This record gives sequence, structure tokens and C-alpha cells, in this order.
Amino acid sequence: MHKYEPSSPACKIADEVHWREVYERGGRLRSYSMGKKMVGKWFVHPDECCLDLPEPDGGCFEVGASGERVVLKPTGLGLAVDGVLRSLAQGE
Repeated sequence: MHKYEPSSPACKIADEVHWREVYERGGRLRSYSMGKKMVGKWFVHPDECCLDLPEPDGGCFEVGASGERVVLKPTGLGLAVDGVLRSLAQGE
């Protein structure tokens, strides 16, 4: 599995219907869910992907991947989230 860091190329994770998260270089995060946009930061600590977003959307997640399929499992309470990992299209 590829390890993403804030210096990695930009990518997005989405369920392809209701939500998407855009992970930009430098740790900037844009999250879109049901028409609502939030801006925050993302970072890796130590082996988890952490999202600095308002509750209940922030937190740290264990990340599992198989091909383009990604599962984000919260380290605390909450349900795992399934999505698809894609490179970011120009201008997105």
C-alpha cells in the first residue's frame, strides 16, 4: 500500500455519490458532503490519517486499501467508511 504524506501528489477519496474528500499537497483538506463544504488539514500520525475538521467529521483513521478501494476505520467510536481513491483532475 502506498503511504501518503502531505508532500504526496493531490488525490481524492469519494463514495462517488454523497461525499468526497480532496487531499492536497501541504496538508490542506477540502471535504464535500451532501452539498456542504468544509476546509481543514490532514496529516499522518504515526500510522493513521488524521483529519482536522469540525466534529463529528474530524479524527484519526486506520486506512486499508485494495486497488482503488479504500476503507477508513476510525480509531475511536464510529463506523468505517468505504470509498474510492483517485488522482486529482486538473482544476478540481
